[in-house]
Amino acid sequence: MNTSNHILVLDPITYTGGSKIATREMLDLLNRKNNKITVLTANPRSWLLRSVNIIKMSHPNWLPISEYGKSYWFRQLYFCLWLLYIRLFYGKIDVAVGASGPGIDMPIYMMKWFFGYQITQLIHGPVGLSRSIGLCLCHAEHVFYLQSAYPSLLAALKQVWRKEIASVQIEKQEQLLATHHFEPFVNGISEKNRPTPCQYQSPQLFWAASLLKWKGLDLLLDTIEATNLELRAPTTICYLIPENNALPTTQAPRHIEGITWHHQPENLDTLRSEANIFVSTSHQEPFGLSILEALMAGMCVVIPSDGAFWDLILTHNKNCLKYKPNDMSSLQHQLSIANGNLNLITQLGQSGAHLSQGYQAEKCYLPIKLAMEKRSITSLALNEVKQ
Repeated sequence: MNTSNHILVLDPITYTGGSKIATREMLDLLNRKNNKITVLTANPRSWLLRSVNIIKMSHPNWLPISEYGKSYWFRQLYFCLWLLYIRLFYGKIDVAVGASGPGIDMPIYMMKWFFGYQITQLIHGPVGLSRSIGLCLCHAEHVFYLQSAYPSLLAALKQVWRKEIASVQIEKQEQLLATHHFEPFVNGISEKNRPTPCQYQSPQLFWAASLLKWKGLDLLLDTIEATNLELRAPTTICYLIPENNALPTTQAPRHIEGITWHHQPENLDTLRSEANIFVSTSHQEPFGLSILEALMAGMCVVIPSDGAFWDLILTHNKNCLKYKPNDMSSLQHQLSIANGNLNLITQLGQSGAHLSQGYQAEKCYLPIKLAMEKRSITSLALNEVKQ
């Protein structure tokens, strides 16, 4: 088998999330005949892919989890040793993929000059404000980012030229961001991974995310507890517990009548199909892959009107229901509307499913696929003409 292009994906995060699911979709599109894929990960169960080397990277408890200072750099050096291991035992690396953001994927930048690979950086949320992150953005061959991360990219790049006068800073930022080096993207789901359609027999709520505080589970739990028992719809909550993480989390599960809890279930798709009202409580969700999955499943999606991605795409009472951000009474009102109207659930769900057809992974991720394969749109077009 001709494996001329070795792609390494670095994943030091110890729990599953939307960014990993999106990256997994991207990798699944790659041509296996010409590309060897190695995933170096602290969480192997996130990467169930065909014809891929999955290398488990230990993440010992003594390893610091600070996001800055000496302990941060110590952790990065530890992961650099793992990159050295891959190079020694799995061969030359042609493309290194940062699956999270420069602050997390720093080791691939630290080792770039030793190994000589190209870097394709994926950015699924805001990046940190630091000069080192700005320098990483300058040295990656390709940076693909969700549009919501754009202001943070500008801020990080500004740190690189912070000694320059303001007009020069802006000029250099604009010049860099105007190149093919930076390209926005939206997430998609492939046809083979399309969620199972939901049921429309009786109202049932569904929530799925990690227990990170900014995912907002507390808001949903408080709303359900404040609702009379006879007015509550059955609720399914699927959750992930973030490990080796410095960010605040919600304590769960909690015993609340009417709620069924599932910790990182293997049958997530089945559980989602048994419900029909998807509730998002995240604060300024950069994209919300779980929302896209719910739309594709034909669920009635309930989201905050917070100016985030899906708030700008979806329309209240047309293909979703919206509530005031962090407002328990507003969320309770929208849930009561959905709970009491199965026809509305069906109507909004089917309208959302129709809209979701524009988010196919094969189209959304084509530029990223080509960057990983070290090809261009031009070369793809030439190959199609020859064929």
